[in-house]
Amino acid sequence: MHFLSKFFLLSDEQTPIGNAPNWRISVLRILLSLGMLLCFAITLHTFSIGMEYNFITVLILPALFFITTSALLSLSARFYHFTAHTFLLAIVFASVCMNFFLIDLELAQVGSMYMFACPIIALLLLGYRVSLFYSVLNLVPFYIILNDINFTGQMGITEQLPNASWYILGLIFLFFNICIPLAIARTTVAAKRLNQSIIDSNTHLAQKNDLYRTFFVESNKAKIIVDNTFTITDFNQHAKTLFNLTDNLKTSGAGLFHTFPQLTEPKNKNDKQLIEMNNAYFQVMCEDVNDSTYKVYEFIDCTQEQIIKQNLINIEQENKRLKYCDSRTQLPNRDWFEFQCERLREKYSKPFYVVVMQTANNEYLNLKLNANDVKSLITAAYKRLKYDVQGPLLCSHISSNKLAFVVTDVSAHTLKRQLLVEIKHILDQDYALEDRKFNLSFLFGFAHSDGNLKSSTNIIANAISALKQANINEPFTGYNEQTSNDFVEKYEISMLLDEAIQNAELDVHYQPKVTSTGKCIGLEALARWHSPTLGTVSPDVFIAIAEEYKMISRLTDLIIQKVCAQIAYWSQGTNLTLPVAINISLIDFSQKDFVSKLVKSLADFNVKPQQVELELTETSLDANKDHSLSLMQSLQSWGFTISVDDFGVGYSNIARLAEYPINKLKLDRSLISQITDSPRQKSLVKAVHAMCKELNIKCVAEGVETAEQVNTMAQMGCKEFQGYYFSKPLSAKDFSNHIQTFGYDFTPKKSLTVS
Repeated sequence: MHFLSKFFLLSDEQTPIGNAPNWRISVLRILLSLGMLLCFAITLHTFSIGMEYNFITVLILPALFFITTSALLSLSARFYHFTAHTFLLAIVFASVCMNFFLIDLELAQVGSMYMFACPIIALLLLGYRVSLFYSVLNLVPFYIILNDINFTGQMGITEQLPNASWYILGLIFLFFNICIPLAIARTTVAAKRLNQSIIDSNTHLAQKNDLYRTFFVESNKAKIIVDNTFTITDFNQHAKTLFNLTDNLKTSGAGLFHTFPQLTEPKNKNDKQLIEMNNAYFQVMCEDVNDSTYKVYEFIDCTQEQIIKQNLINIEQENKRLKYCDSRTQLPNRDWFEFQCERLREKYSKPFYVVVMQTANNEYLNLKLNANDVKSLITAAYKRLKYDVQGPLLCSHISSNKLAFVVTDVSAHTLKRQLLVEIKHILDQDYALEDRKFNLSFLFGFAHSDGNLKSSTNIIANAISALKQANINEPFTGYNEQTSNDFVEKYEISMLLDEAIQNAELDVHYQPKVTSTGKCIGLEALARWHSPTLGTVSPDVFIAIAEEYKMISRLTDLIIQKVCAQIAYWSQGTNLTLPVAINISLIDFSQKDFVSKLVKSLADFNVKPQQVELELTETSLDANKDHSLSLMQSLQSWGFTISVDDFGVGYSNIARLAEYPINKLKLDRSLISQITDSPRQKSLVKAVHAMCKELNIKCVAEGVETAEQVNTMAQMGCKEFQGYYFSKPLSAKDFSNHIQTFGYDFTPKKSLTVS
């Protein structure tokens, strides 16, 4: 057995004995040996019959094949390729002989099939190219058999051996059922051994070359190895090319911090440093190598990210300017005024008055004059107030035709009876508008800052409330601090809202999110409340009250449950599978059990996270960066889509977008509304959209109301829209009716009368 194993090379661990792999020589020897035995057996068995019938040719051919296979067997190791090719040609020759020396056409055709084994044998011995050649060559016998082409009798033979069919069929049977299977089995064994050898080698390399694998695992990143004294011991080719390092650094004992002066020794294990070299930025991270005193410094090129951040900062500065500037009049707006009042209130302990003024004939002006003329009048009044009157500070245009300013170091009596009288006298003088003159009469409301008011927003609101009480006969009114109507009204609403949430009386309406062509691709869930006592209450009112009275989390839980129930109903009844967006407040986002409650609600209704989109406000991100990042990553790992809602309204740091894993950004209507009228606003939105595209964040145009806005945003590349131009928020029933009637088409011409 040892001799046979050695001769047939059954062990792949043997030293190679030829110019081919041992397993291929082994396969060749197995085929030649079996072929030799078959030829020898046929020669012995046919010898007596051949001599009796004087079939000399029949005796010569098996003997010739026996001699040929024996000779090839002896040459199989030293002249492997010659032997393999000759063996294949011998099979072809044998098939040809059967066609010429057999007088039975059907038997000759069976013999031709002997050639069909050549592609398999060629694939095992010589590879796919030779196999392909014999596959093409086999078209010849295939054609001969198919068309019954007869070569029998061409050699002048008129008789054949008795039982010749036994020899031919037996030869093919043994060849296809013993010779070839054994060869394939030997090949399979070799492949398994080779695979196991590769696995063992990889395991060995993984265990013995951990440092090498760590250093070269990512060849597209620059990596430098240092010892425990931070001396450079090695670096990869990428680092060499990137930083112009020379090979003598590896042996000269050069220090890492001397070569890279901007680097410092890391204080913590996961510290990251940002350095600038060769007009590029790199984020540097130090990694310890297991079971070694060496460290690997990895340099990641983050130049593009830094450029994007700088661009975002520039856009942020521009957005701040636009944020504090009224888009219509280009005057300081309410945000700016509130911000300055807050600074004044916090920085100085002196009390001050906020005064809000408006023309008594404001409605008349809006009806009789166009927007540009009204803007000119308000701008002219602002200039008089700011430059012609002594006393007013922080003048601004806080809302529709309302101007506001601050007065300090004055009593209420002096303000009302003297200063405001002087201001009114100057402001009420005629205004020139082209060839016409207009006489304006202003009304004033004022409120005092004191310790009871928590913010400047309250002071301004009080001044506006006081302005509502002013009239021609009494143009100056102050806020009555004893009035508590607003508080009582708000408290009563909060009690009714608490009861409504408890009884699940709030409804959910759905506003479609569509493509530029009006095809619905998603929905936003919006809470609606129709109180039996109060009637329909605006979401702006009851949501603010829910936040103030700590009911917003319960309200959010109710909306989530109703949305999940509706999604489940649509999925089962109407096969609607559109994702639904749900607004999440800062209070919801700050709760420790927010994710667990959310997932439980989905599980209760068998709703997948991919069917729900969570819309967060910028305040949710600003509250706690680490918590926000962790929570957003956790939500995305579940499969939720994360959106930032109302972008452009009070967002304080645009550059931080690059730090959060945001999927979508909803551009607020305050950004969208002016893109067709203001080139600067259009440029700003275009820049924001470009930055989002660079960060792989989808943009949603919110609050679109005209076809021009849709077309402008679509030209920028915006894919998703939401607004009254396509559809107002619909009840679940109305939305389902629309889908049944018009499908997912929400173009303006497709509309139903809502119930």
